[in-house]
Amino acid sequence: MKIKPKCLAFGARDNKGAAYTSDGYMLPCCWLDDPPVYRHVVEAGLKDPKLALENNNSLEDIFTSDTWEKFFQMLLNKPECASYMCKKKCGVDIDKDAVKEEEKIEVSNQLVETLEKYGDDKKGQQ
Repeated sequence: MKIKPKCLAFGARDNKGAAYTSDGYMLPCCWLDDPPVYRHVVEAGLKDPKLALENNNSLEDIFTSDTWEKFFQMLLNKPECASYMCKKKCGVDIDKDAVKEEEKIEVSNQLVETLEKYGDDKKGQQ
């Protein structure tokens, strides 16, 4: 499997620009600002408070951080460790069925986490 990251593409047609999230962070692309991918984003360190826009002087400080460099190196050198979204959107010669299965698992895990987090709140309201 190989990932050809659109967030690292420099051709106008292939480039997928960085995304600003509603909670004040920059992400390599908007596809990573999706709840089922959140676990991967956190594990990659992209939501580390030191990378919040308000804690930096410039976007360049974020984009050239060790965390972002490590994330890009993972995409290029260990694509099997990437989130399903990176594989789905930027994968080359990927097993589409395997990626769909990864996506189902992540969406299911997100649903379980949400129910565990908010399910008890609803019980108290009844």
